[in-house]
Amino acid sequence: MDRDFHRDVMGHYPTGVVLVSGMCDGEPVGMVVGTFSSVSLDPPLVSFMPQKTSRSYARLLEAPVLCINVLAHDQLDVCRVLAGSAPDKFDKVAWSVSPEGAPVVGDAVAYIHCTRTAQVEAGDHWITLCSITAMEVARPVTPLLFFQGGYGGFSPRIMSARGDAELFTALRLADVARPYVEQLATRLQCRTAGLVAVGDDALTTAVSAHGGTAQMDERLGQRIPLIPPIGTAFVAGAAEHVVQRWLAQVPDPDELPLYRHRLDDVRTRGVEITLAGPDADELERLRDSLAEYAAGRLTPAQQRAVSAGLSQAPYFPSELALDDDTVIDVGSITAPVPDPEGGVAMLVQLGQLPRSSSGATVKDWVGELQATVAMIEQELVREPGRSRLDQYRTWLAGTDSPA
Repeated sequence: MDRDFHRDVMGHYPTGVVLVSGMCDGEPVGMVVGTFSSVSLDPPLVSFMPQKTSRSYARLLEAPVLCINVLAHDQLDVCRVLAGSAPDKFDKVAWSVSPEGAPVVGDAVAYIHCTRTAQVEAGDHWITLCSITAMEVARPVTPLLFFQGGYGGFSPRIMSARGDAELFTALRLADVARPYVEQLATRLQCRTAGLVAVGDDALTTAVSAHGGTAQMDERLGQRIPLIPPIGTAFVAGAAEHVVQRWLAQVPDPDELPLYRHRLDDVRTRGVEITLAGPDADELERLRDSLAEYAAGRLTPAQQRAVSAGLSQAPYFPSELALDDDTVIDVGSITAPVPDPEGGVAMLVQLGQLPRSSSGATVKDWVGELQATVAMIEQELVREPGRSRLDQYRTWLAGTDSPA
């Protein structure tokens, strides 16, 4: 059977990711595997299946006690370091020696200490059977998974839009911005929208207005996934764990400096400016893909394809000089509304703006948008805006993010 075909078919089944660790001659040794499994309750047995050629496993044969470290969904960086072959890889992660005498990685979901009891040859792997000596759940969060060649977490809820009752608190917050968003649409004769976060993975359009010939092109309550470069204006002012979660989805690690630069540009400029796409059909396909992504219907492989396509889209410029005489086709201008306690309370966005506009005109639009943001920010520090913001924070903290 063709190896690539075998790997592709088996890739449609997710596996957990663990670090098997042990102490050898006073030094920590470990290997990351996706073949760990519970075997028996009576007696308590587990197994994992290392490759025969693994040098790390050859060293682990000398360890008197092994520890299965169940890695958490937010430990992808730890996983990548420990999956490498560098002799000093444990120097780059937080770890300690457990009372049972094996290395344990900080912030893992669970630790299962065991001793080897049998080893069975299985093709190009070994089946290693281990007897459990101690175990504990240290951090009850969702685990790290490997699926279709990519790492990710498990979400107990799909990303489809919440019902009206669940979104009520977020919508009440957006109502603070409604009169300002509507006035802005009338003044600029364009589409305006207020977007709020519904977790660390998505935004939703909570209020929308249209002036002049602008038309509604989004559904209120529909989730907009935070996948690079989508959501740059929100992520730029969000908490660090949201920034890192967003950057972890960049399809090409070599492009990380580019995305960090985009975040810095928004922080400096105060707004995110995207360009209008020349191909209406392409834009419609993009919207359809984002809707499928937001509904949780795409596999990780498809999600990576969408993310890779977005990273190459011409709508998200890395550099955009706003010289007065420059002619620009603006797609959208988005500005964050600062939370009085830090972070971002919501976003305000302009869309369906006139094409072939001068840099001077775009600067005027930016000024109008920032003035509107300043007024909304003032509403959030006095009643009833402050109460709605506090209620929203409490609601948001109770969502399933950052699982």
